Amino acid sequence: MLVPDDGKHNDLLTIAYPRCEVGETLQGGYCELSGKIGFKGVILCERHAEQLETQDRIDLLEGIVSSLGLCLRSIPLRKHKDLSMLVQAQRARATRELAYAREDLRRATDTEEG
Repeated sequence: MLVPDDGKHNDLLTIAYPRCEVGETLQGGYCELSGKIGFKGVILCERHAEQLETQDRIDLLEGIVSSLGLCLRSIPLRKHKDLSMLVQAQRARATRELAYAREDLRRATDTEEG
């Protein structure tokens, strides 16, 4: 393989294999893995992309559970038993999904620490 002597070969390698752009790891350092996945404008390794996607899922589910809780406190909704039961079931489902997402994030975080 021919490598130019003008120093541009380092730039080419950096472009071909960008590092994960996560700001800091839980240990306080920077991720040394290659970035492979674009996520919200940055390039991340698969592990950090999965962690951020899971955190996004948790944030969304927390909002859903909160919104459904507010709906259940609505006086007009309480008068419609069928609708109230449907909202309760949806809130229970979202709460289960939230627990699963939190467990996924815990496992992903434990993998990074270990």
